[in-house]
Amino acid sequence: MKQTTVIVTIIALVLMFISIASWIFKQEGFSLVCANLGTVILLIAYLWDNRRKDDKD
Repeated sequence: MKQTTVIVTIIALVLMFISIASWIFKQEGFSLVCANLGTVILLIAYLWDNRRKDDKD
């Protein structure tokens, strides 16, 4: 895995934890935005990392 992919994945996971904390503190709108943004970032990072099978790290 490339370093940029790891950093983007960590950012997405931090957004997921922020979403959980926001949900606990009753800020549903911010929680939904963070969860959706984290999910989209994870999806894009996964697709970008696996866009070609013949690419090597």
